[in-house]
Amino acid sequence: MHGIHLFYAETAEEAYAMLKREFRNDISVYVERVKPIVDDVRRRGWEAVKEYTLKFDRVDVVDPRVSREKLGEALDVVGEEVRWALEVAIDSVREYHEAIKPRELVYENRRRGIRIVLKPIPLASVGVYVPGGAHPYPSSAIMTVVPAKVVGVQRVAVATPPRPYGDFLAHPVILAAAYLAGADIVYAIGGAQAIAALAYGARPYIEPVNKIVGPGNFYVVAAKYLVSRDVGIDMLAGPSEIMVVAGKDAQKDVDQLALDLLAQAEHGILSIGIFATDSRELALNVVDKIALLARGKDGEIGSIYVFVLNSLEECVKFANIVAPEHLELVGENASQLIDMVENAGAVAVNMPVALTDFSAGPSHVLPTSGSARWRGGLTTYDFVKLVAITEVLDSKTVKELVEAAKVIAEVEGFSFHRDSLERFAR
Repeated sequence: MHGIHLFYAETAEEAYAMLKREFRNDISVYVERVKPIVDDVRRRGWEAVKEYTLKFDRVDVVDPRVSREKLGEALDVVGEEVRWALEVAIDSVREYHEAIKPRELVYENRRRGIRIVLKPIPLASVGVYVPGGAHPYPSSAIMTVVPAKVVGVQRVAVATPPRPYGDFLAHPVILAAAYLAGADIVYAIGGAQAIAALAYGARPYIEPVNKIVGPGNFYVVAAKYLVSRDVGIDMLAGPSEIMVVAGKDAQKDVDQLALDLLAQAEHGILSIGIFATDSRELALNVVDKIALLARGKDGEIGSIYVFVLNSLEECVKFANIVAPEHLELVGENASQLIDMVENAGAVAVNMPVALTDFSAGPSHVLPTSGSARWRGGLTTYDFVKLVAITEVLDSKTVKELVEAAKVIAEVEGFSFHRDSLERFAR
């Protein structure tokens, strides 16, 4: 593995100063590399996509569209057990997003004479990127397609790298997951060229979308950054992160703690795990267990940092400064720490993050590299536009608002704004 590092600190600020933020990767070099690809796809469309797919994926794709028939056949190929697991996960994720999806809100103020309706309008089309490198990631299809369809996105297009399996253009388990989740079309294309094709279209096969979501490598992230001038994106997410906070009462959970940290660190050598505790004994036990479990995994697992601080309160303060993608609170008093949490992509209490990654309900598309300070994970809100519709109920009682607006228009030097308001007030 990439390494285990043990630190002792008194305060959250001191601990953070010790932490090497290896996961704060600079994507600028990748932006430079993929810009010619994005520009070429925008200019030449499908011919460029086809050429880059042959160059990078070594697959000659004639038509990237996976037929509905093939999507259905994928269900048979993956087997009953995998299909059952996908269906259970999809049902759970759908139930969660149905419960929390945005609904129309009505605000009426008769004293001021106005009525405002905040209306969630689904995006017309969304592109979903599902990675498919050394291993397939069907869960990424579930975590993105399901919330989009729950709020009524008309066209959800999935793009996943071409990996021929028999007569399938992409991995059957990804195709099966996309089909069961409700995807409207699946394209067997990957990398920066897929992001560009979703953003700008690559006719005659690929239509452009309004927004692109989903995880991917640095080339995919860089491409999302470039196309964000023209289409919406969810976030610029980097390697996976987890932070686990546990107290002295978690000695019995050493095995679980070690496995939970390794579960995120196994995403790759750039991924990171952070363990914060107020117990020196627990910290040493977790370090020993991680070293034992990770033996022989050099080059496959990311870095793990273990910190001993003065108190659990300092541990949570440390978490708020780090703003991790995943935060796990463990121990008998874990629930008492929840109200202290301010910055985290998602929080798991006395349960492994792996459960939320795959089937609990919330999406595993989460902010990384400290961006949990300003946004949370992907939800149904990412697939709608919240549009305010304002109506005047009473022309007499709205006059105060009109007069205030006229004054502000004058201050800002907008004479036509003022005249418009003056005319309306007559």
